[in-house]
Amino acid sequence: MQLPRYKRKKRIKLKICQEPGCGKQFWGHPIAKYCPEHRDIKNRQKPKKDYDSIEKNNMLFRHNYTDVVEIAFKCCMVGCDNDFSVKVFPKQFVYPRFCMEHRNAFKRQNFLRNLRRQQAAQRAQEQKQG
Repeated sequence: MQLPRYKRKKRIKLKICQEPGCGKQFWGHPIAKYCPEHRDIKNRQKPKKDYDSIEKNNMLFRHNYTDVVEIAFKCCMVGCDNDFSVKVFPKQFVYPRFCMEHRNAFKRQNFLRNLRRQQAAQRAQEQKQG
């Protein structure tokens, strides 16, 4: 007795295109995401990158120095009075806004968190005394 060979069943479903703004219905395999129009990557939208302003973490220091000079700047972090020195180069105007202790975002957030904690402790101590 001869048994019939296993014939793979086609599992084609009615799907909705995942391209933002398309929403067309199409027949496709369970793993298909895009309609025939958007299967080609050239026809899909490119996600736009969010660019931060240069002046968020840096300052523009306009100058007309012709030699390399080392200048002391004050840290722009609220509650920080540190001075830090920066080498100023000719024809370069973007320099760091914060001292070395607050150069990255985590250190700035941590400093503000600790500052708030200290201020809250001082207020609690003043209320206790007064």
